[in-house]
Formats: sequence, structure tokens, C-alpha cells
Amino acid sequence: MYRSNKKKQDAFTLVELLVVIAIIGILVALLLPAVQQAREAARRVQCINQLRQIGLACHNFESANQAFPSAGGAVEQFLNPDDLAQPAYGYEGASWMYQILPYIEESSLHELRRGDGNQNVGFVDTGLSEFSVSSFNCPSRADRFATIGTEIYALGDYAGVMASWNDENWDGFQWRTAAPNPNEEDAVWTGILAKGGQVDTNQNPPRVWKFTKVRFRSIKDGSSKTMLAAEKAVESNFYSITSANPWPFWEVYGYYTGADWPHMRMFGARTRGNASPNDEVGIRSDADIRSTATRTGLRPDEEFGFGSAHPGVIVSVFGDASTHVISDSADLILLDQLGKRADGSVVSIGDL
Repeated sequence: MYRSNKKKQDAFTLVELLVVIAIIGILVALLLPAVQQAREAARRVQCINQLRQIGLACHNFESANQAFPSAGGAVEQFLNPDDLAQPAYGYEGASWMYQILPYIEESSLHELRRGDGNQNVGFVDTGLSEFSVSSFNCPSRADRFATIGTEIYALGDYAGVMASWNDENWDGFQWRTAAPNPNEEDAVWTGILAKGGQVDTNQNPPRVWKFTKVRFRSIKDGSSKTMLAAEKAVESNFYSITSANPWPFWEVYGYYTGADWPHMRMFGARTRGNASPNDEVGIRSDADIRSTATRTGLRPDEEFGFGSAHPGVIVSVFGDASTHVISDSADLILLDQLGKRADGSVVSIGDL
């Protein structure tokens, strides 16, 4: 009888096992970037959809109120005890984001300001300022909050467009309950989401300025050629703010606050070249590390503009509710013109 001397091999040798493990490791290393890219692509699509819903909500608001939501009033008015339960001076003091809550299926939050059933009214006492709204947060950043003393404020990731601070006649906006800055209404609030008004409580009775409401007919450059809102600049290391030193006025008091940096930003082009009085405010990636001066309150202009967690682009929505992905290297002067509703420019998204 013939008997083979070969032994049956029924297991891997150590060398073969190591080779298999090495191959698996290489495959995982090759697949991980692709998985990350796929996840980021999905998050960007979600971000685009959220901005589209914001654009449609602004349309529905305009249809119901014959005007687009305003940027609110002075930020100090947001905390005015006389303006807790409802607008006190004939115009809404809270942000455009608060105003569109009923149009993104958040009516309960919108109404919470007027009372929680426990004799608490306003944004802080009812806890309204702590509620994060997913529609206002880019999924690549997730929920963000600022803690100021004992108070917590939910932060948003999108902002309306105001004029560049290097534009002619731009002299800033009034954040206090005082007379508006000269030229403020015409030179600063040139976008679709414009300030609602200003009040000077130092006079008795208080003097009120109601700014012009923006309607579709006010967008003389065309709603398809005017940017409504876009992702705002936020350094990734400071998605959430846990210290009030320095005072992060470009983020608080969250997305509910009045007409100020938390939900209004600029394409700060040096429109007058070297004669421009202020620094350029460029588009900043979240991955860009800001200067130390930003965190000491000396260079907050680095967060006054737009930016994104999405590599190389920002996502925007225009006045016709169309969404556009814009390169972060796009010309700031053209973007500044796209943010103005009636400057007579003939810029379109295809020019970027």
C-alpha cells in the first residue's frame, strides 16, 4: 500500500498570518480616507439642504409678513427687561434665526420666549437661549455652545451678509440702546437680512428708529444674484466657548441675539485698496489657526467673516432659495457685491 509522507497542512503558519494581517492593515489604511471623504460629502449635502430650508423659510416668512425677517435690533436691546416677552418698540429685537423658527417646524421654541408656564419669560429665564436647533448647525461642527458666567447660549453656524467695513460711508452699527450710527441703515445693512431698527432709551420717552423692511421688490439686483446667508467663520479649536475672557462678542448671545456678529458677517474686501481703513476680512477655514490676538480680543476681525469646516469651500443660499458651493478663494469684492441687494452690480455666481 502506498502511504504519502506529506503531512496534511490544516493551519496558517506564523509568517502567513503576519502577511494577511499586513494586507488587511494596508487595505484599511487605503479605505479610511475614502470613508472620511464619503462622510464629509454626506455632511456637506446635509449642510446644503439646511441652508435651502433656511432660504425657503425666509420666503414663507416674507409671504406671511410682506417682508423678509430682519437682523433684529441692537444686541443690548436683546437683553432689555422691557423686551423679554415680546418686541417692545414696534420691531423685532431678536435675530432672523429666531424669527423663522415657526417656518422650520420649531413653533414651540418660538413661543417659549413668551412664557414657560412658571412665570418665566424671555430668552434666558425660560431656557430658550440654551436650545440648540439642528437646522442652524453645520453637521461638520455639530452642536456648539457658549458658557458665559452661569448662562449657556446655543450657537449657530450660518450668518446673513452685511456690507464690508471698507465700503464708502461704512461707520459701523450701534449695538447699544442709543441713537443709530450715521449712515448705518444705508451703508451697513445693505443685504437681504437687514436691521429692524434702533431705540435710544436715554430719551424720555425713548426715541425709536424703524429701518426700512426688505421685500422682494427691494432686491433690485435680483434674488438669484443676491446672497442671503452662508456659513460663518469659526476656528475648530473654539467650536464651544467655555470662558468669558476675552468676551466673545462675535458669538454671544448665541443665534437669538440682535443685529450683531453672532448671525451677521461680512466679506470684508479692501474695496478702496490701500486707502481702505480696516483690515481685510477673508474667508477662513475652520482648520486655520487664528492669531493669539484673536483669543485676547485684539483681532476679532478674524471671526467677522465667513468660513467653513468643509475643505476649500463655503456653502451659501441666495435670495431665491437656491444654494451654491463657493470656493474659499473666490474674489472678496465680487462676494461683497453679491451680498448687496441693490448696489447695481451685475455679478452672478458664475463670475466667481
